[in-house]
Amino acid sequence: MAVIDVAVERQPVFDAELEVVGYELLRDRSSAEPHRRRHAGSEPTTASLLFDAVTIGVSRLVGDRLVFCDADRALLAGEVPVVLPPELTVLEVSPSLSVDLQVVEGCRRLADAGFTIALDGVEDLESCAPFLELARIAKIAHARLDPGRLPGLVAEVKAYGMLALALGVATSSQFDGCRELGFDYFQGDLLSAPQVVPGRTLDASSVGRLRQAALLVSRQCSAAELEEVVRSEPAMAYQLLQIAGVGADNGFRRPVRSIREALVLLGWRHLQSWITFLIETRHGSTTDGEAITTLTRARMCELLAQRSCPDQSDVAFAAGMLSAFDLLLEMPLDDVLAALPLDDALRDAVARRDTPVGRIVADVIDCQLGRSAGATRAGFTEEALSATAIAALRWAIDASTRTGSPERS
Repeated sequence: MAVIDVAVERQPVFDAELEVVGYELLRDRSSAEPHRRRHAGSEPTTASLLFDAVTIGVSRLVGDRLVFCDADRALLAGEVPVVLPPELTVLEVSPSLSVDLQVVEGCRRLADAGFTIALDGVEDLESCAPFLELARIAKIAHARLDPGRLPGLVAEVKAYGMLALALGVATSSQFDGCRELGFDYFQGDLLSAPQVVPGRTLDASSVGRLRQAALLVSRQCSAAELEEVVRSEPAMAYQLLQIAGVGADNGFRRPVRSIREALVLLGWRHLQSWITFLIETRHGSTTDGEAITTLTRARMCELLAQRSCPDQSDVAFAAGMLSAFDLLLEMPLDDVLAALPLDDALRDAVARRDTPVGRIVADVIDCQLGRSAGATRAGFTEEALSATAIAALRWAIDASTRTGSPERS
C-alpha cells in the first residue's frame, strides 16, 4: 500500500497586539515530489487544500485559532464540502473571481451556515460590490495602493462593518502606518514568513474500489452496504476517520468511536464529494498485500471481541485496523493517533492499553507476528487465536475481492 506525502503551507494572521488570531492555508507548490505529482501541473484546488489540511490534522495546523482559506468557484458552487467548523473558518473570496448568481448565492449560503466571508486582495470596494453585504473581513493589498487612497478605503471598509486586514506587511513602517490607520489584522513576511507543515496519508489500494464506493453513494445505498465498502479499504477508513472527526460541536476535534459512527457524522453529501475527490486525485501504484494483513488484523479483533465484549466489536475492528497504520504510514503510532480525533476508548485500544479491547489488539498483533506463547492477555487459547486468524484471513480476501470487483451486484 503506497504512502502519499502531503504538505500545507500556512502563514499566521496577527492582531494589533501581535497575538496570533488565525492562520491562512496557502497553496503550497514547493513541497515533496509526490505531492506535486498529485496535483499534476496545476495549482492545488480548494478541495485538495482542505483535504490535505484534514489529513495533516487541523488542530496541528492551527490549534484553536481561525482558519483562513481560499474559496474557489467549486467550493462556492457547493461542489466541495467545507469540512471545517463554520464558526472558526474564514473563506476568502477574490474580487477577480468571475462573479455570477451561483457564486453570490454560494457566498450567501456559506455565510448563513456560519462561515465568515473575507474579501481577498481588495484595492477598491466597487469591484467587491456583490459581496459587500456578506463579507466581514477585507484583506487590503495596501502596498499596491496610492498612500493617499488608503485612509479612505479603510474608512469605507469600517463603514460596511468589516474588519480591515493589512495584507503583505513587509516593513516596520508599513506595520506602524497600517496600525495608525485602524487596521484590525496584519499578515506578512515581516511578522512571520509562511511555513510548510508536512504529513502523510495512505493511497487507496485500488482505484476500482473507490469507483465502486462512489457508485454506492450515488444510489443512496444503505449504511450497511457503505460500511462494508469502507471496512474493506484501510486507506478510505483512515481518511474517513480524519474528516469525520472535524466538526463544530467540540471545536476542531469531534471524538469518533468506530467506522460506522464516522459515516453517520460525515453524512451522505460530504461523503459523496469526498469519495469523488479521492477518485480524481488518488492515482498511485499499490499492492494489496499490506491491505489484506491490515484487514485480517481488524477482523480478528472484531471476531474475538464478539466473544468477550460484544458491545465493543465495532471499536475492536477500528482499533485493529488503526493499530497497523504506524507501519503503513512509516511513522510513529503516537503521530498517527495525533492526526485522528478518536475517543478515549478507541485510542486506548489502538495503543494496546490494559482495556478489554486493548488486550485483544495486543494478542492479535502478537499472533500475526508469531510472538504468541502460553497465556494471552485476553484469555483466549492459542487454538482459538489460530482458528480466528484463518477465518479473518478468508474474510479479508473475500471482502477485498468483492469491493475491488468492477461488476458487483
